Amino acid sequence: MRTRVSSRLVKQEKRKVVRQFWLFIIMAAILIGLFVFVILPNFITITSSFLGSATPFTPKDELPPFTPTLTAPPKATKEAELLLFGYAEAKSEVIIIVNGDELEPIVAQNDGSFQATTALTEGENLLTTFARDAAGNESQLSRAYKIVLDTEVPPLEITAPAENATIQGRSGQNMQVVGLSDPGVKVTVNGQLTYAKQDGTFAYSFHLSEGKNDLTIIATDAAGNVTEKQFSVTFQL
Repeated sequence: MRTRVSSRLVKQEKRKVVRQFWLFIIMAAILIGLFVFVILPNFITITSSFLGSATPFTPKDELPPFTPTLTAPPKATKEAELLLFGYAEAKSEVIIIVNGDELEPIVAQNDGSFQATTALTEGENLLTTFARDAAGNESQLSRAYKIVLDTEVPPLEITAPAENATIQGRSGQNMQVVGLSDPGVKVTVNGQLTYAKQDGTFAYSFHLSEGKNDLTIIATDAAGNVTEKQFSVTFQL
């Protein structure tokens, strides 16, 4: 009797285990199907939508461009409009300031070179520059460049010899051409160079040929202004 009861209990337990096993299989299949056909597609759709609409991260540019430089601007000029050359960061805007006024920005080339034309006023002009990149960062201000606009020709006075003078004797063959101009002015006598001293005087020893000698005296100041005088002297041995 006890053996038959135990046998029934074992069979019932086996049937219970089998039912639980199949219930587990069915629930697992339902969960897998739910994940594969519902949750996963929705997750992919939401993720794709988010990634497609998200703005890519771009680091902010806070590094200023390097300070532009002007390439050997003249210290003095006779030109009221001056063409300037220089270098800056490639593709940056270069702003030139003339006597406190900003000119229109110019864009540096791919190699960093730039050029600009600026109007000068008579006398001393102060120029500085700075650069601005695409992010709006600005460089430091460059050093100041002083450019003098001088449109007046230099004075030129020949004090010796007298025009159309006649010089006699071998002792006078090396004739002194003496004159007066502004300090530091470059003076040429028939192409031969000398300079006016601090007091403006100059002298050049010119070797005369027998007969008539034509002389051309040219005074050129730092701005390139020129004054020219021509005269003749006659030399006789």
